[in-house]
Amino acid sequence: MRLPKAYNPAEYEADIYALWEKKGAFVPKGHPSTKLRAGGDDYFSIVMPPPNANADLHIGFGLTIAIEDTLVRYHRMQGKATLFVPGADHAGFETQVVFEKKLAEQGKSRFDFSREELYKQIWEFVEQNKHNFASQIRALGASCDWTRFSYTLDDKVVAQSYKTFKQMWDGGLIYRGKRIVNYCTFHGTSFSDIEVVHEEEETQLWRIAYPLADGNGEVVIATTRPETKLGQSALMVNPYDERFKHLIGHEVLQPLVPNRPIKIIGDEHVDMEFGTGVVTVTPGHDPDDFEVAQRHNLPIIELITTEGKMSQNVPEQFRGLSVLEAREKVAEELAKRGFLRGVESYTHSIGKCYKCGTVIEPLALEQWFVNMETLKKPALEVLEKKEIRFYPDSKRRQLIRYLEGLKDWNISRQIAWGIPIPAFQNAQDASDWIFDTRVNQETIEIDGKKYKRDPDVFDTWFSSSSWPYTTLNYPDGDEFKNFYPTSLMETAGEILHQWVARMIMIGLYTTGKIPFKEVYIHGLVLAEGGAKMSKSLGNVIDAMEVIAEYGSDALRMGLIAGRAPAVNRGYDRRRVGEARNFANKLWNIARYAENKIGDQHSLRANAEPQSIADHWILNKLSISAAEMSKYMEGYRLSEAYETLYHFVWDELADWYVEATKTDVNPVFLAYVLESTLKLAHPFAPFVTETIWQTLAWESDNLLATQLWPKPAAADVAKAAQFEEVRIVVSEIRRISSALGLQKQKLFYRQAPAVAENSKLVKQLANLSEIVQNDSPVGLKLIGAAGELWLDVDKEAAKAYLLKLEREKMARQKAVAALEGRLANKSYIDKAPKELVEETRSQLETEKSQLAKIEEDLTAFKNI
Repeated sequence: MRLPKAYNPAEYEADIYALWEKKGAFVPKGHPSTKLRAGGDDYFSIVMPPPNANADLHIGFGLTIAIEDTLVRYHRMQGKATLFVPGADHAGFETQVVFEKKLAEQGKSRFDFSREELYKQIWEFVEQNKHNFASQIRALGASCDWTRFSYTLDDKVVAQSYKTFKQMWDGGLIYRGKRIVNYCTFHGTSFSDIEVVHEEEETQLWRIAYPLADGNGEVVIATTRPETKLGQSALMVNPYDERFKHLIGHEVLQPLVPNRPIKIIGDEHVDMEFGTGVVTVTPGHDPDDFEVAQRHNLPIIELITTEGKMSQNVPEQFRGLSVLEAREKVAEELAKRGFLRGVESYTHSIGKCYKCGTVIEPLALEQWFVNMETLKKPALEVLEKKEIRFYPDSKRRQLIRYLEGLKDWNISRQIAWGIPIPAFQNAQDASDWIFDTRVNQETIEIDGKKYKRDPDVFDTWFSSSSWPYTTLNYPDGDEFKNFYPTSLMETAGEILHQWVARMIMIGLYTTGKIPFKEVYIHGLVLAEGGAKMSKSLGNVIDAMEVIAEYGSDALRMGLIAGRAPAVNRGYDRRRVGEARNFANKLWNIARYAENKIGDQHSLRANAEPQSIADHWILNKLSISAAEMSKYMEGYRLSEAYETLYHFVWDELADWYVEATKTDVNPVFLAYVLESTLKLAHPFAPFVTETIWQTLAWESDNLLATQLWPKPAAADVAKAAQFEEVRIVVSEIRRISSALGLQKQKLFYRQAPAVAENSKLVKQLANLSEIVQNDSPVGLKLIGAAGELWLDVDKEAAKAYLLKLEREKMARQKAVAALEGRLANKSYIDKAPKELVEETRSQLETEKSQLAKIEEDLTAFKNI
């Protein structure tokens, strides 16, 4: 026997992956029997969302690979030319943050190095780690074409970023302007709106009095940031507010800067219900106020620096203070001078840096922006027409809402690590900017004019927005012509706005085509307790450790099991354990079949079902293959896996294998095993390929490149006869187990399925004998075809009756409790939907079990 007694994944997985690579299994060539049609459905492509090249892969990326590779392997087995492109993301800001933490551990910071030195050190750090996670992607079984590996700092990606930037520059979509940006004073860089995390926090709301310049009273404003009242440009009221509209045009004195009077202006932007109805306009530190300033031609006064300190534009006593220090001292000074009219607790949303938690400062800075109006219109049209299908569709609608409210995109980042922006500024004329890709030079000279390079780099999402087509060597590569638009973009919902939206917009703008035909959004893999994984909490799960313990197949199947699109779900160790047991079950079935089949496997292509068990399993195999295909085409991977699991465990192992111990058809058993391995391969590639290679039924052939099975039709009548046998045997096993009996007699009067297959029934049900009897005695089998009685001891039956009565009462009590809970309107309205659905499911289970108990009571009372 070639297959060892036990399957140890660690002994096989690395060698199996090496074999796939050596034989070119992942090169997109299609099956020899498939005639590929250019532009047709014979091509399937996924471009891997590139993992950050700064750390080991996390369990969430394990789910990404599990989903994507299962689909890739399935479509490869459909005979398609299948391309799975691997890659890595330089992850600009993210990687620099990781590297800065390493520097901090050494007592250093980014300020200890020049920009060029810091870039070089990060490059070396990333290069080491890229090899690390490439091996981890292999360990997860990703059947990607490594000859097409792409990195977001590859020359082709950089070149495409510059080409897109220039196209937008020439088309008027790129502009340089001073606008409010989100700025992290700790990391020293700006962010786009979608990179800011908003948290509800309790703070204070100060009410501050502003004296009217003519001495006729005062107006009061409410603010959470008194430090910014050291230099606002105006006060503002709603022109329809009867309380204040008569003050429009009047001047007030700033409480702590009385020598700088400001006007009261009218603008409908003011919410009359907020605070006092009077608000300050601080255009240098609020995006809405910035727009107000543009409408009313107000000055922009910068009060806070990029270091998070108060600037030279505030009174001397506050200069150089941090924002929080200034807030406290300003409040104290206002109270001392009699301008404070009250302080109260107030809860509102505060924007923070998603990496360090520093409160984001809205600052007016010169940056490069993309005008999104032109970009988003084609994307909205595509989404409205459903030219890109989303799973679930709610994410398409979410994306539409996001794009409708999208503002211009700040693509400048003040970090060292990334793709330098190819723009140079005239040293003598600050308004003179030119496009030039000589970014390796700090200064260049053109027509006798000296130009200095912009020190900023692109927002990572700008360069990665070209990922679907740049990786396919757009516009000239054969990969682009055959595989673009890509078939599927599979990614996490948390980057729907940052990445998916931008790929659609930029893809349409650059190539004129949608970048992908379908989008599948998966939820987060949470910690086992349901919390988000965090290194600080110590609940992060290492995918490689799980593989070391359970095997790669077990991790993949365990992550897919029970998972729905876009739903966050905790890591379930139990599911992974079940998946490992499933892999072992496949191995044991193969070992059993190998022993029975011997050398007859070569005839399996012409295998014919003979017994009723053969016809039954062929029917089940056909149904399972069809159902799995339906689920896979609709990206319902969890259901496809459950179908496979049920077929292998409940039908193949529990019934067909047992039936072959009585009457085996070796050639047909070989066919069933082969077909089962093919069905299981996308989900469990390592164990199935290991079995395939160890059996060596096909010389120099791979399971990974085989076609999906399409079983012939079974004899339905013969399959139904085995199903009758299965029902009879199941009932006998259940009763014998309940009463602790074995080797019983079975009597029958009219039961053709039992009579014609008595040897099989006797073997499967562990009976002593089967007897035809016109006057049978014992327990009548309910639900079985024909008239059947099991020889049951009356005393044992009476004891079991008492047990059933107790179980009935317990079930009735459980049903009543669950019905009561579901009848409670408060529970239905307030409890989480998942919990309500779980309660309904529990009720159905309890009712089903109660019905079975009542059937048993009726049957046993008739003995």
